[in-house]
Amino acid sequence: MSTQEKIIQLTNTLVQQRGFQGFSYADLEAGIGIRKASIHHHFPSKTDLGLAYCDYKTQQFQELAAALRQLPAGVPRLKGYLDAFADCAAQGQMCGAYAMLTDSHLLLPELQIAVYRLAQTEQHLLQDILATGQHSKQLHLAQPPAAMAMVVSSALKGALLLNRVPPHAAYADAVTTIIRWLSADTASSHPTPHPNQETS
Repeated sequence: MSTQEKIIQLTNTLVQQRGFQGFSYADLEAGIGIRKASIHHHFPSKTDLGLAYCDYKTQQFQELAAALRQLPAGVPRLKGYLDAFADCAAQGQMCGAYAMLTDSHLLLPELQIAVYRLAQTEQHLLQDILATGQHSKQLHLAQPPAAMAMVVSSALKGALLLNRVPPHAAYADAVTTIIRWLSADTASSHPTPHPNQETS
């Protein structure tokens, strides 16, 4: 693995643990065992590092999308997406894309744009999962796929934050709830009551 790849991988860990503003080149120096001058050689500024990190995460999402397309549309593909964040949950980490969004108001404009594009990449990935699941009648969506993608990703990423505190069950509970909520089989077995219909 090249020095540049080591820097990016450690950056990924630190972003998911602390956020982009929560670490410095000194942390990278200590974690990799190289001088800060070497890090600056690859990434002259932290904005340069952030831009490279966004490219790295975008590629990860593209690879995830390609892998998920090999799964059947509907619940298997949705579960594959949700399961992609299991390691973050196990290690008490945030989603890297959402961690970057948390600090986006403190970033230079060019990095803000890159973070926005990264977030959109993930939204489009999830939107496609939901749309194909709806088209195949395997998923039941109460709203258009784009709106549902925003709700699902927000719920999942919020659960990752809650998962950092005991009993550390928020992520698993969110995954179960999202799948049950969107599953066409579940939706058909529990129809939505008519507004004038009394419920027990």
